Amino acid sequence: MTTIHLTYRFSNRYDFPQLTELENLVWNTDNTPAEIRYTSTEEYAQHCPEGSQLLALSGDRVCGAFSYRIPTHLESNQHVAELALAIHPDFQGQGVAQALMKEGEEWMKRLGKTKLSLRVMATNPRAIRFYEKCGFIRQGVLVNEFRINGQYVDDIMMYKMLDD
Repeated sequence: MTTIHLTYRFSNRYDFPQLTELENLVWNTDNTPAEIRYTSTEEYAQHCPEGSQLLALSGDRVCGAFSYRIPTHLESNQHVAELALAIHPDFQGQGVAQALMKEGEEWMKRLGKTKLSLRVMATNPRAIRFYEKCGFIRQGVLVNEFRINGQYVDDIMMYKMLDD
């Protein structure tokens, strides 16, 4: 595994061109049920405003992005963050995902989150292995949750409790 020097910071509007490219490169029907294509940086900014993502950078190049959402608006659910992780194909297999996950977990702790959750499609075994390596545990399977390209696909729900 090649080691690269990474820095971390929150997204800003100058990152939107690279983040738009990243999103359009990594999300496809193998890893998301609703392939989203951003046609402009303005459209991207509406969905992912400045500061909403933690970025891993090599120099000025965005290598990956960690984002989250709160699953519900219920007060009793505010300790949970549902995460998404996107790594640029040029930086996959170089330890970026693991490093960014670690930084993202620290960010979530600072925000008072105690549980991370995510959903990963069964058609993405590489991601499943990665999340398991990071300490995530399967908490359920939504069987035949999506129909993509004529095939039913299970949606695997995973979680990780954050240490205090």
